[in-house]
Amino acid sequence: MRVVNLHLDRSTVLEISRLRGQMIPIQRKRPVTFDDPNSFVIRITSAEVAISTRTLADLLNQRVFNYPGAPLKKITISTDQGKIVEKGLMHKGMDIPFEVKGTLDVNAVGDVRLRAGRVEAAHVSAKELLHLFGEDLSKLVNLKQDRGVKIEGDDILLSPAKILPPPKIEGTVTGVRVEGDRIVLTFGAATSAGLSPPFKAASYIYHRGGVLRFGKLTMTDSDLELVNDPPHSPFDFSLPDYDRQLVAGYSKNTVNHGLIVFMPDLKSLPANR
Repeated sequence: MRVVNLHLDRSTVLEISRLRGQMIPIQRKRPVTFDDPNSFVIRITSAEVAISTRTLADLLNQRVFNYPGAPLKKITISTDQGKIVEKGLMHKGMDIPFEVKGTLDVNAVGDVRLRAGRVEAAHVSAKELLHLFGEDLSKLVNLKQDRGVKIEGDDILLSPAKILPPPKIEGTVTGVRVEGDRIVLTFGAATSAGLSPPFKAASYIYHRGGVLRFGKLTMTDSDLELVNDPPHSPFDFSLPDYDRQLVAGYSKNTVNHGLIVFMPDLKSLPANR
């Protein structure tokens, strides 16, 4: 992929500058199917992907902490001079407003780590109070396991693969930085090597090899390029709404029996009622 805003669901958008990897079917006898995001895994070799602070807050509120008795709710995330500011309500018998401010880095296993420089609960420095009694932030908040977020000491760790909706993403985060209100993740090593799509465009999604199914069509030894029309960057592509984009576009066959699909951006289509 090159310069693509990939909509995984109605509120989760990954801003992909570049991505190289594989789409692996979860069941050996079933192909990768666009209509079923649970049918495949995106295994990233290298990529640079940004996510807005608003999208991250939506993921935390609607997926990670969307269960009865969750310790955190009404989370907002913003940036301040390159630092991350997380606010919300902490449930400890009653709802207590909290704020965590810190910097981001990546640990040895590829988790994104928020190093909490300041922790406040009810506008009191909870970090200093906890340390006074020999405790830390992990003792203050008990998180449900396997939700993609955990706390070690005063640090908050996020696993991008676990907090995102399907399709499942596999890959090791090797770098993270803050740009404006975006968190930019690097997977693997930067490389210029990649597949050469048949149609030269600034923004595209190109699939080569394997079996790919979309709608009633099945491609073996797939050779499919998706391009936005009219061409501009980024390409606004939605997995849940790709069929609407297909219907509104057109396709051309290539001399190698491949297919190039020209489709409008999602945002240019009328609202789906």
